[in-house]
Amino acid sequence: MMKRIPIKAAKDVAKKYGMSRVVLVFFESDENQQLGPQHVVTWGRTYRDCVEAARLGNRFKRVLGWPEHLCQTKPARQIRNEKDGEK
Repeated sequence: MMKRIPIKAAKDVAKKYGMSRVVLVFFESDENQQLGPQHVVTWGRTYRDCVEAARLGNRFKRVLGWPEHLCQTKPARQIRNEKDGEK
């Protein structure tokens, strides 16, 4: 079973390679090389980068055939910003 991959992993990759947006897509396969569980992790340096990375991550999920309700993920920063705007 695949472990949960933290956002910090994407942040670490970004810092190491000087990137402002990162989308990591992980695949696990079984002994027959059949595609198994998938995991998508995104990170962005600024608010805009964060939102755009999440949008791209959702696109990857759609291409991979994920259910639509899992392809509408928003970063925590965006959710907080939207809630603050409602006040």
